[in-house]
Order: sequence, then structure tokens, then C-alpha cells
Amino acid sequence: MITTALAAPGGLTPLWTDDSIPAWVKALVTGAVLGFAAWLITASARAATLVDHSGLQVRGFLGTRRLAWKDIQEIRVEVSAGAVFQENGAERLAYAYGPGGRRVQLMYVDDARVHLDSEIAFLRHTWHTLRGDGWEPVAGLADRIRRGEARRLALLAGLVPAIFCVFLLILGLIVDLFVDLPDGLETVLSPLILFGVIMPVLSVGAASLAYWRRRFVGQHQPFDTP
Repeated sequence: MITTALAAPGGLTPLWTDDSIPAWVKALVTGAVLGFAAWLITASARAATLVDHSGLQVRGFLGTRRLAWKDIQEIRVEVSAGAVFQENGAERLAYAYGPGGRRVQLMYVDDARVHLDSEIAFLRHTWHTLRGDGWEPVAGLADRIRRGEARRLALLAGLVPAIFCVFLLILGLIVDLFVDLPDGLETVLSPLILFGVIMPVLSVGAASLAYWRRRFVGQHQPFDTP
């Protein structure tokens, strides 16, 4: 976050070197960029997951969420949808689910910063211990959580063919600079066919297969709620 924030003002150079832009516009844009950078650093430093006898307090970038132990329906690890686009980002993230099924990311509880399995084991043990004897699961919520996870991973799987098609397009353009492609191959690699036919078919197929595996072949995290 700090690196991103420090790099942000560098993008202002073209703004300040353009004499056609009024000074007040330059000042306004500069103030907005620097303010955003300062907020980004401050918010990332403030974010945290706090645990005490009464429950979880999650301080996120845009606010704080409090979950009492008795209100938590599930604490689980899920695959990070953005991991494929991050070189050193977390691949698994921790979430807590409230009584309405809304999930709350447990800030900085991930496999890039902590020993995730032991942290989740501790949190689940604490939850089971402190939620009270009268705790009962919300009917149907466990299946809703599984469906939601399956949908998110299916969408991620559907992005892979799109990235592959972009790679094919770039490859085709480079090869076409040096050799004449056969008519059939040139047609297949045209943007219209590649992104209008091939990519949608592959994306829908990959997403459907990923969803089916998660929902019906047991490719999901098991619930061990007593």
C-alpha cells in the first residue's frame, strides 16, 4: 500500500507540465491524489482483526464490523479470487459469516501473513466455546454459503479463457508481422471470432465445470459445525 501511495504522485507530472490546464484544476487533482494516498496508508495500517471474549471486531478500510460469537454462523477459509492477478498476494483468505449470511473478511488473517490453518483452528475453537449452548445454525445458510463460494470460483474460472484469448490475439498479431497466416487460422484469430465466439464458449464452459465440481463433486470446504 505504501509503495502504491508513494508512486501515485508520479502520475501528476504530465498534469503540472501541461500549460493548458488551469492552476486550480492542477491543485484540486493533486490534493485529491495526495489525499487518497494518505488515506490508503492510514487505512491499511489501521485495518485489523481483533478477538476478545465477546466476539470479533474487524476494522476494514471503509468501516468497522462487530460480530458477537453467538451471531457468527461460520468461520472458514476461502480461495482468494484475486490471487491469480497478484504475484505475492494471499491465496487463501479467512471469512466470518453473520446471521444473515453476509460474509466479513477477517483482515490480515490470510496465508501471506500468518499460519492460517492454526489461526482458523483457534478462532473456530473459541467460537464453539463462547457462542453459548443456545446457539443454533440458521436453516439453509450452510448451503447458501457453499453456493456463494461455488459461484465466485466459477466466475474466476471463467476469466482464465478470456486471458488465454488475449494471449492468442497478441501472439497472432506478432506472428502475422513475420509470416502470412493461413486463411483459416487468420479467421480464427480475428478479434470478432476470438472474442465474439471462442471466448464466450470457453468461459461459460469453464465456469459451468468449476461450479459443478464445487457443488456436486465435493470440491468445497467441509462444514464441521456440531
